Amino acid sequence: MNIFVIRHGETDWNTQFRLQGRTDIPLNDNGRFQAKKTAEGLKAEGICFDAVYSSPLCRAVETAEILSGFSKDKIKTDNRIIEFSFGKAEGTTPAERKENKELSSFNAFFDDTKNYIAPPDAEPLSSALLRTADFWENEIRPLENKCKNVLISTHGGTLQSLLLHIDGRDISQYWSVKIPNCTVNLVSLKNNVFKLEYTARTFYSGGFSGGADSFAN
Repeated sequence: MNIFVIRHGETDWNTQFRLQGRTDIPLNDNGRFQAKKTAEGLKAEGICFDAVYSSPLCRAVETAEILSGFSKDKIKTDNRIIEFSFGKAEGTTPAERKENKELSSFNAFFDDTKNYIAPPDAEPLSSALLRTADFWENEIRPLENKCKNVLISTHGGTLQSLLLHIDGRDISQYWSVKIPNCTVNLVSLKNNVFKLEYTARTFYSGGFSGGADSFAN
């Protein structure tokens, strides 16, 4: 079984380096373009999906719709693959967080993830790791021998948690794999064994390329 794990297309907040978290920001026109080109690339390789999962946030759901051709009611939304909650930091830029002592702990989320301590109004890393592991083991693993191709549409931060469960990276290497908007990560499941086949494959040219926190959200 092939599982295509995809980060949603670009949003205006991505271009502004703003933390989105669970703020429900829609795709922008470039994000829709990215998703359309990615859909065309997958279709050209003969890939169609038997099951489609998405974070419930609209930027992920719309990406899943464009990529799969499924109507919204056929897409299975799952809170286990929603983005991190960043609390009061949502909507802020790196410069704004640097100036606000109350939000300074978010620097560690990107720069020293292993020692990141979430503020009381944000989701701890341990929570995201648990929910994404549960999604793999209790939702996706049982699909082996039932599906050929599965699509998962999610977010930059949560996607790293999903992949870490498969490739076994240490938390200190959480951001070592850069995953731009609407790039494809392929995980196979064969004989009950998950394997990461490739990461961050791009089917479009151009688009947004930003700094560290552009790869979250």
